Amino acid sequence: MLKLSVAIIVQNEEKNLPRWIKSVAPVADEIVAVDSGSSDRTVELLEQAGAKVFHRAWTGYADQRNFLAEKCGGDWILMLDADEVINDQCAAVLRGFKANPEPEVDGYQLPSRVWFFGHRLRWGGFYQEWNLRLYRRNKGRWARQEVHERLEVEGEVGRLDTCLYDHHSYDSVEDYRQRTVRYAEAGARAMLAAGRGDGKLSGALHAAWNFFNRYLLHLGFLDGAAGWHAARMEAVYTWKKYSRLAGLRAERKGG
Repeated sequence: MLKLSVAIIVQNEEKNLPRWIKSVAPVADEIVAVDSGSSDRTVELLEQAGAKVFHRAWTGYADQRNFLAEKCGGDWILMLDADEVINDQCAAVLRGFKANPEPEVDGYQLPSRVWFFGHRLRWGGFYQEWNLRLYRRNKGRWARQEVHERLEVEGEVGRLDTCLYDHHSYDSVEDYRQRTVRYAEAGARAMLAAGRGDGKLSGALHAAWNFFNRYLLHLGFLDGAAGWHAARMEAVYTWKKYSRLAGLRAERKGG
């Protein structure tokens, strides 16, 4: 029987944790968490669920995840964020996975459904997304990137088609706005480092294309109001990213 560690990095996730813990408890042989200074009931909720909780000052997503993986004792690691939960079907797949012999691959991509302001997105290029979340311990390492860290697995990677998880990405406009500022800054710095251009109309054109692509070409309008808001706010993020890139280039020239 394979042992599965379900791992999570946290900071002030009191709102999301009850749902998260309930979803992973049936499949986890252990829950392992690293907290970076929560001031709410995050640590208390995890400890009540029997989780092993470690504390580490924040140095970036990749660093936190690699530290967390080293603390896991299972044969395999399922690493999810607090706003990512597995459903009953995925739990059944994982129980079968644990009962089977060791697979030949060293990692698995899982399909996800995106929820935006409480509404599931079926169109707009949001469904379905594939993400590398399950991997053999000591065979994966998280690599640093400006915006989203990337899991690199030493060996072959497969897919668990029926192990679907739900990503409750944003709960409110304010939540989206706050994260957009951080992501736009990181994205702009990554583009600057890569030597990407930023013509005067670049931001507006890219933002317009993002909206057109998601809302019309990928049929986001079929998701109703949620599809409209998702496409519009993704376009706003794109515009902010290119605007910040122009600012960074101006600062470099001025310096």
